[in-house]
This record gives sequence, structure tokens and C-alpha cells, in this order.
Amino acid sequence: MDVRALHRQMTHYNRWKRQLDERLQRFEHWLNNHGVFAAPMGKTLQRARQLLRGESFTIACVGEFSRGKTELINALLYAGGGRRLLPSQPGRTTMCPTEIFWDAHQPANCVRLLPIETRRTNTSLQSFKRIPQNWVTIHFNAEDHEQTRAAINQVSASKKVSVADALKLGFAQDELGERDELGLVTIPAWRHALISLDHPLLRQGLRIVDTPGLNALGNEPELTLKTLPDAQAILFLLSADAGVTASDMEIWRDHIQTLREENCTAVIALLNKIDSLWDDLTPPQEVEANINQLRQLTARQLDLSPSHVVALSAKQGLLGKVGRNQAQLLRSNFPQLERMLAEIVMRNQQQIIGHRLVGDSYEMIINARNGLLRRFAEAEQEFNELRAAAPENAAAKLQELRDTIRRVHHDYHKQALSLRTSQRLLESQKVPLLAPVSLAQLEQQIAEAHKNLAQSWTTVGLARAIGKFFDDVDSSISHLEREIERCNRVMASIYERPDQPLGDDHLMMRHLLKIQKQRRQLRQLHKRADDFRKSLSAVFSHKGALISRFINTLVQEVRNVYVELNQHINHWMQEALAPLFHRNQYQKQLLEHHMLRLTQLQSQRNSLSEQLEMLQTNLYQLQTALGNIEPLYREILSSPLEPELLVDAEVSVEKTGAQVVSIHQGRQLTRSS
Repeated sequence: MDVRALHRQMTHYNRWKRQLDERLQRFEHWLNNHGVFAAPMGKTLQRARQLLRGESFTIACVGEFSRGKTELINALLYAGGGRRLLPSQPGRTTMCPTEIFWDAHQPANCVRLLPIETRRTNTSLQSFKRIPQNWVTIHFNAEDHEQTRAAINQVSASKKVSVADALKLGFAQDELGERDELGLVTIPAWRHALISLDHPLLRQGLRIVDTPGLNALGNEPELTLKTLPDAQAILFLLSADAGVTASDMEIWRDHIQTLREENCTAVIALLNKIDSLWDDLTPPQEVEANINQLRQLTARQLDLSPSHVVALSAKQGLLGKVGRNQAQLLRSNFPQLERMLAEIVMRNQQQIIGHRLVGDSYEMIINARNGLLRRFAEAEQEFNELRAAAPENAAAKLQELRDTIRRVHHDYHKQALSLRTSQRLLESQKVPLLAPVSLAQLEQQIAEAHKNLAQSWTTVGLARAIGKFFDDVDSSISHLEREIERCNRVMASIYERPDQPLGDDHLMMRHLLKIQKQRRQLRQLHKRADDFRKSLSAVFSHKGALISRFINTLVQEVRNVYVELNQHINHWMQEALAPLFHRNQYQKQLLEHHMLRLTQLQSQRNSLSEQLEMLQTNLYQLQTALGNIEPLYREILSSPLEPELLVDAEVSVEKTGAQVVSIHQGRQLTRSS
């Protein structure tokens, strides 16, 4: 069994992103070196590269206290040394939500801690992340185990406060433990922790979020409204000796199930601590049968496929890695989890592959190479025709070639004018498109909602105000969807015009304006709001601060989606016709360069041999450009983005196979005297 599947897949994932980024950079350099670079092409390439650099893979570990989340992370991140990375002992170890990552642009090997007192404000966690002075930062030397342990142990720090202070910080009465002799209760010292760590897996883009139980999920709205929805995989930890408890089911129902069903987030339920079921006095087959029966029961309770319920022992997996005990590691079932995570990483890679920006970039490379190949064939034919002409007819032949090029260039020029008209037609739809998601209109709706909330500080009034706000948002998005449908019809008509040789259904479908992602985010926020409204009577009496923070976070997340929608629409306006513009502009530039050379030949009144020499030089330049782009083109064929794109490329290869082979093998033209 593969025990390094996740590490290998993350390494491959990161290397793949670097290779793809390097290909796009090489193409950008090729465009510059051969004088055919254009701003629209550069913008598409830069945005595609930005997409690749911004992608990370986040795993969120969710579960009640004492389910083994910290030990699971220790086993995932174990890189040698025989020690745990995070503190792990019985009871509550992670007192606050913790993010573990590596960022090349931030100091590595440090713990940043946000004091629990910041809960008294309505400021969101995302806002606090942009205010460094509010955090306590502890740097440590990763080579010094004691220093590392002392720094990371801070995530489990707690403090004593009065019951009144605890309630003001958003803790419910039933969340507080026993009072000490002075009447004080224990609460977490920190609201949130960020651990920046130079670690092999984290360097490859892995990010881990550790959530400490149901109370943290309930008290920090951003965890459920932003952090969990942003994760690519959620590991839901259960205890094998307890099964699915009532609080486990509450976490599943309120915080995970919706993400799995509506966000398509990959969810794996982990029955941890199966070593507690191992019994030397029971036959191994019976132990295995009992564990499998528990898996089947858990799958039914959570309405999951049994293949997504994994029984394992994080502790035994860690010990197996530390002791390099293959049998212990295999029995822990930890390699199965790593293999499943590796498959999720691979699916995430496929989502990037399918992104329109990456597809457009590859399309540009293929079109540039195929267009250059056609121009080379035409230039070679022109050269042969001029060489075959009698000296006294050379001038007439040259004029004929120039007239032919001018006619073709004129066709591309007309097509460019048509495209610019089409672009203006599309841009005329911008105002009606952006109107439903106007940020000014949203701020008015937010102000109205806050006014209603302030005037109706009752459970019924709060519920009505929240409901009214989301009804307004839903109405705006429905209006937007009607405008999108109208815009997409306009864009489809442009792609289907006879003068657009690139027009095909696949390309058109890839460039339709779609807002499924943002629509899904708003639906999830609406559902969270509805769930919160239903629970208001339960939380109203003791969580006024939480209500305010939840509503503010909810509103901020809606605002973020609106900002994203505005950016998405603006980018679409710029890029909807990009493939048509790219191809037209590139072909026009090739023809302009060639027409300029023919004009120079005519004006200089050189002899036929000198004219042939100049044309031959042009052929060498085209051949050099083809030789430079051919390796990049071949790499794309060997790792296609989409089946349709590969089919298009292969058809081109079949049509011009002889020329490609001759160029690829470095064929030299015979010089004419």
C-alpha cells in the first residue's frame, strides 16, 4: 500500500502548476521575441498565471472535542524527528480555531494569536487578519523542538474570567465549565491562531484548518460562512468507541451536510481511534467485522456512501510512521485516508484544468502555431512562384503577391471592425448587467436591514429583518440571471456568424457568462440565515453579541459575493470574445509583417536573386519562430486540457503533418543563387 500518496500527489500538483505557469511564460516570451505580442493576449496570460499562483488545497478537520483531530494532523504532517508537531494529550488540546500553512510572502515558523477579547467587537476575523497589531506573534526556531513545542502549545492556552465577562464574550451559560473557588470559569485565551510553518507538504500548497468542536463553530460565524465553504476537503472526525453522538449529528447537520450537497465539497467521515476496538482476545476476523459493521451504520446515519466512511487510528498511524513500522501503519488504515486525499487533490487539479482562462491560454498557443504554420506554407509557395517566374515578369509577380496579401489582410481588417462592433454591442449590456448587483443598491439594502434590526430587537423582528434582506438579495440575483440570459444570446449570435472561423459550440459554451458559483454561495448564506432565524429563540437570551457578529459576518459575506460578481462580469466583458480577437489580431500582424517586406522589395528595385534572398530570409524567420513554438505545442498535445481541444489540435496535425515533421526535424531550405 502506498503510504506517501498525499505527499507525492501534492508534490505532483505543485510541480504541475509550476510547469503550466512556465509554459504560459514561455509563450509570452515567444510572442514578445517575434514581435506579435498584443495587450489582450498578455492580459489573458497574466490572469491565467495569477489563477495558478493563487490556488492552494485546504483540508478542514471538523469534529467535537477529543475526537483526535490534533493527532490526525500530526500524522498527516509527520516529516521525521520522532516527535509530534502539535500538542496532543487527553482532553481539550486545541482551544481555538487554528490554521496551519506556509506562505512564501510571510515570515515562516511563527504563531500568530488573536486575543479572545476581540470578540467584544463586531469586527470580522478577515478584517482582523489585515490588522497585524491586534495579534500576538511568537517566532520559533523549527530546529529547536522545545521552542517549537512551547510556541505551538499556545493554541491550547486558557484563562480565568468571571461568568459575566464570559457571557459578554459570547460564551453561553451551558458552555462554561465548573466555577472555581473564586467563582471564575475557564475560557480559551485566544480567538484564532495562525501557524506559519516551513514544512514539505505545506510548501506544496496544503493548508489545514483545525476547528475545536461545536461551540467554536457556533461562536465564530466566519468558520461556517467562509472558512469551511472555502475548503476543498472536510474530514469529519468521530470516535469509533462512541459512534455518532447527538453533538456529532448537530455538527454534521448544521455545518457539513449542506456544503457536501450544494458546494460539492469532498467530505470524508473518519471513525477515529479504532485501536480502542482492537482486542487480543477476539479473533481478528471478528474485530474487522465489528469495525465494518460500525462503518456501515455510520454511513446510514450520515446518508453517506460507505466508501466515504473510513475507520482508522490516527495515533497508530503516527506511531507507525515514527517507528517505520509498516504493519502498524497498514493496520491503522491511515494510508487509505492519504490515498483518498490524494484523489481529491487530483480532482481539484482537473477543476483548474477546466478553467476558462487556462483553456483560452492553451487555445492561443495552438492557434498561434497553426496560424504560423499556414503562413509559412503560403510564404513558401510565394517564394517558389517568384523563383519560377522569368526575370522580366518578376515585378508583375511581386505585385500580384502583394495584391493577394492585401486582399486577405483586408478580409481580416473587416473582421476586426466587425469584432469591435460586436464588442461595443456586448459592452452596451454592461449597465443592465451590473445594475441588479450594484454595490450602492446593496448598501441601501444593508442599511435598511440594520435599521429594521435596530427597531425590532425581538426574535420575531430579527427573523423578519433577516428574511427581508435575503428576499431582496434573491430578487436582485433573479433579475441578474434574466439579464445574463439576454447577454448570452447576444454573445452566441456573435460566435455563430459566418465570418468567425473559430465559431464552434464548444468555444462558445466555454465563454458564456455563468454565475453558478456565486449563486451557490448566496444560497448557502441564505440557508445559514434561515437556520439562524429558526434558532434565534434559543440563542436570543444569552448571545446578543453572537447575534450581532453573525449578522455582520453574514452581511459581509454577501457583500464579498457582490464584489466578486461585479469583478466577474467586468472580466467577462473583456474576455468573452477574446479567442476571436486573439486569432484575428495574430493573423493580421503576420500579414502586415509580410506585406511590409513585399513593399520593401518593390520599392528597392533589387534584382530577382536579391528579392528571392530577402523572401528566403523571411522564410528562415518564420521557420525559426515555428521551431521555437513547436516544443511548447507538442507539450500541450501530450497533456491536453480538454478532449475537444486535443481533437482540434490533432486535426491540425493531420492536415499539415508533412510540414510539421519537416520543420520539427530542422529541414533547411535550398538557397537560390
